Amino acid sequence: MMKAKVKSLEEAIESLQNVAQGFSQDTEILPLLDAQEKFLAEAVFAKKALPCFDNAAMDGYALKASNAGKTLKIKTSIFAGDCTEVSLEGLECAKIMTGAKIPSGADCVVPFEEIEGGFQNAKQINVPQTLKQGANIRRYGEEVALDSMLLGKGTHLSADSLALLATQGISHLQVFAPLRISVFASGNELKEIWEEADSYHIYNSNATMIQAILKSYGFQSRYNGILQDNRDSIQAVLECPSDVVFTSGGASQGEADFIRETLEKSGAQMVLNGVQIKPGKPLMVAKLGEKFIVALPGNPLAGAVLLRLLLVPFLRELSGASAYYPQPLIFKSTQNLVRKNRTEIMLGIVQGDSISFTKGGKYSSSEVIPMSLSNALIVFSKSRDSIMKGEALKVLPFKMDFGSQKIEFIN
Repeated sequence: MMKAKVKSLEEAIESLQNVAQGFSQDTEILPLLDAQEKFLAEAVFAKKALPCFDNAAMDGYALKASNAGKTLKIKTSIFAGDCTEVSLEGLECAKIMTGAKIPSGADCVVPFEEIEGGFQNAKQINVPQTLKQGANIRRYGEEVALDSMLLGKGTHLSADSLALLATQGISHLQVFAPLRISVFASGNELKEIWEEADSYHIYNSNATMIQAILKSYGFQSRYNGILQDNRDSIQAVLECPSDVVFTSGGASQGEADFIRETLEKSGAQMVLNGVQIKPGKPLMVAKLGEKFIVALPGNPLAGAVLLRLLLVPFLRELSGASAYYPQPLIFKSTQNLVRKNRTEIMLGIVQGDSISFTKGGKYSSSEVIPMSLSNALIVFSKSRDSIMKGEALKVLPFKMDFGSQKIEFIN
């Protein structure tokens, strides 16, 4: 297998998007509430117009606008849910409640408070001199036209999406089945967090980091343990029944890193063999059959920022989402900063309409505390050598939003 070159950030994003396009995800049919946070596997069209009949937008009197200034007889009262057809003639009006069907012969609704005597009138009303045709009437289909598309394929099913579908009497949905994601850690020096550790051991925090970040974006994963630094152990990654397998560590060129070598001998397609970015250059993504293997850097900060910036959008695309482009927000820098000429992901802290750089931008990729202090990422190109206080910056919150259109987030 030819080794892929180390790619720029832009090339890495494009490579991940391209390889995800050929992925075919299974679908399932779920009850409406069980489909929340899933992605639609097919477009949904309106089988019922909204509103489904002309109705009153507020309590008042239904009448004809041409009867402005006249005295009208109150024919009846109409309530929401009434099925009786009402027709107004000549100098007639009807008391009507919000949501009730507009009677034939009426073309506007006058609120009770605009009529002398308001709701208390029993037989007749004096109509104001000025009326507007169509006032306070919700017209048939003005919000949702019959047979129009409500939600497109790949839509993320939020609580509000479910409420919209419920207006159509939709009880079940076809959605994409969730990705099967497995997580391994890598390294003989690691101990599980429930084990006793000697001074030369390191607790396996990366697996928790990976699973927690994935969970924050709605992805469930299964932890499969620590891989020892030998070829037989790495083979377990290739045989794991998953759509995506994550490991931490094992992507660099060290003598004990066998993941790359094992993948190459298995004939895997190398999608990413490093990214020209700090932190996180030794990121590896490979495709073996229909399975993706992701080897994040072993340094926790590097792995966490790359997981959020590159891998979460990639997983959304694999999951069938139509919106997988990170959507930046604009915040003002609270400080000046001199930078080196390199593509870099920096940690930030958003407060109000401003963002500050965590620890003044001075930390290493092996640290953990800077992540716990931060809530956002700021990505800089290698040509950006300084930032001025008050300057507007494109920022990606840790819990970022996604859109179907690409928006540049590199400063």
